[in-house]
Amino acid sequence: MDENKNAAKIGGHIAKKARKELENKTGKNVVTGENYLPPTKNSELIYTSRN
Repeated sequence: MDENKNAAKIGGHIAKKARKELENKTGKNVVTGENYLPPTKNSELIYTSRN
């Protein structure tokens, strides 16, 4: 479990760095209120059924 947690943290840092670099190059935000999609009922059901 700790191995997965560490991999997720590393992946998250890489994704954050890539997003920030893209935003700096384009001058636009990648994530906005207009393009954010809230979780669907299906994803909520899958999430809760695994816990």
